[in-house]
Amino acid sequence: MSEYIEFTNEHGEKVQISREEYQKNVIPHQLHQYWDDKEALRQFAMQLVQDKFTTEAAQAADRLLELYGPIEGALVFRAVVHMQAGEFQRAKELLSTCIERFPASGTSYTNLAKIYAYEGAGEKAFETLEAGLMKEPNQENGLDWYVSHFQESNRRDELLQRLKVLAEREGAWRPQLILGRLFLQDGNLHKAMEFYRQAIERSGQMEDVVMKVTGELGQAQYVYQLIQIAEQYWQPTFQFPFAGFNYANALIVTEQKERAAEVLEAMEPHVREEYRPAVEKHLAQLTAGNAEPSEMEQPQQADSEKKPWWKRWK
Repeated sequence: MSEYIEFTNEHGEKVQISREEYQKNVIPHQLHQYWDDKEALRQFAMQLVQDKFTTEAAQAADRLLELYGPIEGALVFRAVVHMQAGEFQRAKELLSTCIERFPASGTSYTNLAKIYAYEGAGEKAFETLEAGLMKEPNQENGLDWYVSHFQESNRRDELLQRLKVLAEREGAWRPQLILGRLFLQDGNLHKAMEFYRQAIERSGQMEDVVMKVTGELGQAQYVYQLIQIAEQYWQPTFQFPFAGFNYANALIVTEQKERAAEVLEAMEPHVREEYRPAVEKHLAQLTAGNAEPSEMEQPQQADSEKKPWWKRWK
């Protein structure tokens, strides 16, 4: 855990300070500022959990229950904060209450499964996790755990079959995304493309799904298939540039630099303002005739982590 916290101050500037100073001076001010603003407090509370300021997150979680009432999201979040504090029995009781009130709450089951796993009840944890995924099959963390369970015991065929069952659930799209990834790893490009398309279409062609799919195809060097997906689903109006960069990179690799320039030109007016300089830089490199995929550096992400030039988010 980092000893420093980066946050955006009241002037819109990103600054870094020590965790101690942030906890002492910034958190109380922010809690006071957001105390009566449900959405702002919710966002800040989630950040407190992520940064592991558990005591302050508990204050925010209790206040959210006051503001929202005992709705599913507020109850689950309070249980998560209990879990982070090591208060597993209180979390278990709250999640059980949530399941009674909201039987379709897949996230309640998934978090309850985490507690069973912590207690060493592995079989019960798996059954509860699977029950949660059957109710809400697009839970990213739950699916990652589910996939790891089978991969660690070398039960790949069973994993594929169970993911196909989850993919049949109403509204499911993330199981299809994982199936596409697994078939791609197996070299079964036909099945991979089939499930990738299902994931995009059933998600409502969500921008981040197009980005994931084009990134995974690019990393696997299936540039023509990447172009097919981009031509079918990419939109220049996407607010993030990453899927467009993947598309442009694939066009450059396949000696279609004029089309790559057209992609960059089309997306430049629509991407979020902070990404426009990166798009302009890539376009300038391309029109100057010296752009290569490996030189098209991706914009910095929030975590400042360097990414490969095929961009995918997990």
